[in-house]
Amino acid sequence: MKLKATPLFAMLSLLVFASCDKTEEVTPEPEPVDKTVVFQVFGSQNFSYSQYAEEAITIKLLITRTNRDVADAIETVVFDSTFTMALKEVPVRANRIVIRKTVPAVLDTEENVFIGTGYTYRQNSFGKNQTFPTGQQEKNVELTVY
Repeated sequence: MKLKATPLFAMLSLLVFASCDKTEEVTPEPEPVDKTVVFQVFGSQNFSYSQYAEEAITIKLLITRTNRDVADAIETVVFDSTFTMALKEVPVRANRIVIRKTVPAVLDTEENVFIGTGYTYRQNSFGKNQTFPTGQQEKNVELTVY
């Protein structure tokens, strides 16, 4: 009886140890995160007394996202806002216009989030584009009218 149990035990232990040898490494899926852009729009001075105070200024704010792994990826517009006002209505920094927008469920390893700001005044335009940094969840973007 003792001789029959030993080979059976040896075979079972071989099967157990052989199955323990094969470990599969599982890479966790990246977690989507919400990213927030805080736009701050203000003038470098009080334009109320400027000779151009009544002139119109057009301000444009934009957020887009795109898949960075696809060469011809389609850009998705998340936020697009354009507004026009008289130059004298542009507030100074203390009374700035603040607009918070959230870009939901961003996969940092797979997507780029782009932020665009700009204004047009008296046939002159100013614009700036920037990328939302990977790993960051909130970004302040200032648009100063000069």
